[in-house]
Order: sequence, then C-alpha cells, then structure tokens
Amino acid sequence: MLNTIVQKKLNGSPEFSALHGEMTAALSEMERRLREMTRSGVSALEQNVARMVTSGGKRLRPILAYLSWRCAGREEHEIIPLMVMLELMHTASLIHDDVVDRSDERRGVITIHRLLGEHGAVQCGDFLLGRAMELLHLYRGTGVNETLSETSVEMCLGELMQLNAAFSLEGQSEERYYLQIKRKTAYLLSASCFTGALAGGMTAEEAAPLRNYGLELGIAFQLKDDLLDFAAPKCFGKPRGQDLRKGIYTLPVRYAVERRPDREMRALLENPEKSEADVSRLISYITDSGALDYTQRVLEESSRRAVEALAHMEEGPGKMALAELALALAGRRA
Repeated sequence: MLNTIVQKKLNGSPEFSALHGEMTAALSEMERRLREMTRSGVSALEQNVARMVTSGGKRLRPILAYLSWRCAGREEHEIIPLMVMLELMHTASLIHDDVVDRSDERRGVITIHRLLGEHGAVQCGDFLLGRAMELLHLYRGTGVNETLSETSVEMCLGELMQLNAAFSLEGQSEERYYLQIKRKTAYLLSASCFTGALAGGMTAEEAAPLRNYGLELGIAFQLKDDLLDFAAPKCFGKPRGQDLRKGIYTLPVRYAVERRPDREMRALLENPEKSEADVSRLISYITDSGALDYTQRVLEESSRRAVEALAHMEEGPGKMALAELALALAGRRA
C-alpha cells in the first residue's frame, strides 16, 4: 500500500509516525464503510461489487484526500465519507473501463463483465456511483460537490477520447495524449487533493496548490503505468503490451512513431489482430527508439513539478508525506 512507501521514507519522524497511525485508522474505517455501501439485497450485484471493492487497489485517492485534509489543519468536515466517495467513483470507473476494454482480469480477479455480462457490469458501476452520490449532502456548500461532478464529466470525456482513437495513429499528438490522461486519470487525483483540502476548511484559493500537485502527480502516475506495460510480466502478474493489444497508444508509442517512422511498424500498431510475435516486435521497436527513457524523464519532471506546487504551503507531516509520494513514484523505474 502507498502509505507503507511513505512510512519507510519518513521512518523516524515522530510527527509522521502519528500521522501514519491516524491515516491507517482512517483507511481501516473507510474499508468498513465501503463494505457496508456494497450491500443491496441483490445477491449477484452485491457479491460481485463487494469482490471488486475489497479486492485490493492502492487506495491512492483516499490517501491523497486524507493527507490534503491534514494539510488544511482545520478539519471542519469529516474526511472518511469523502474517502469512501472517491474510492467508489474510482472503482465504478474501473468496472466501466473493463467493459470498454474487454479486460479479463482486474486486481487479480475475473472482471465483472465476464461474470455478469456487459449490461450487468454497467449496472454494477452505476450502483457504486449512486452510492457515492448518497454522501454528497455531507459536503454541501464546500465546493466538494461541484468539483466531483465536474471531474465525473471529464473522466467520461477521457474514456471517449481513448475509445474513439483506438487502433488509429491519425492525429495522435502528445498534446492530445496529455489531455486524454488528464481526463482519464489526473483530474480525479487532482480532485482528491482539492476536495480533501476543502473538507479540511481551506478556501478554493488556499487549496489551489494541492489541486496543482494532484494534477502533476496524476500525470506522473499515468506515465508510470505506461512504462509498466513494457515491464517484465513476472514482476506484475500480467503480460507485456496489453495497451498495444487494445490499440491504446501511450506516450512511448507516440514518441517512437514520431522519432523513428516505420511503415511496417505503423501497420502493426494499427492492426487489431496482433500475434504475440507482433507484440514482441513492437515492444523492441519502441524500446530501441529511446521512448521508455524519454517517458521516464517526463515522469520525473511531472513529479518534480508536483513537489514544487507544495513549495509555499505551511510545513507539516501532511505536506512532507505528499512530497515523498511524488518522489517515490518517480524513483521506481519500470
């Protein structure tokens, strides 16, 4: 879990030890409430939704909300319902994403659409979104509701951008890529930081650095995921090149195509029926182009900007933990 990474980085700090203990307790209570929120009385839905919600995951979004809430220092509203909302929104987006991508596994378990069909999976995702909406009233007047509503719209637009561009390199610029990953990934991480700070009593202006931090962290997080798709399969329990198979063109692919144009490789990339040999050839082509090194440099730059966004905030264990999260993300090379 990511809070363990931060704990190791800051081991020996009495202030952080206290923060870590309190955050761990908050995460434990969040898990309990998440299990409660999956209850519906409909056995097929309840069983599969509970399995998805409790099957692991980094809990990054609730952690960011909690640390930002602590940065605010005023703790005007309870943070745990917001942590639950963010995790429900994220899990719902994963269920819907698996339907679009036709993924067979998620977090080491069979995806819901493989068990209940696409219609059943969509309903499961919608159910979790409905559960999240039940908690919105607790933050009326804080700006949390508006932020999460806007973020939900952006996440949908990001998914549509990716879907419409599948297996086509036409118009696949880096600029378009960054807009897509901001919508799909970074905006929810940014919203997690921003709404955590709002729940803690900050004004929107005071919370702006945390919002910017979350955006840069979200970009770095997606870039790390892009790199992991080229990592050794034994390290991560899934075959390499999953994005290539799905026609999802991440930053390494776009870099390679632009810097080392090759008609044969382009045709392979746009072929929806790739063999294992095709995927291996593409991975070699992308690696040899220097695309992975380039992506790592961009990732490190985004992580650096995330830390810089916190520069003028008051010192404290919450700020220190957020900075260490960004540095830890940049330091683990795929």
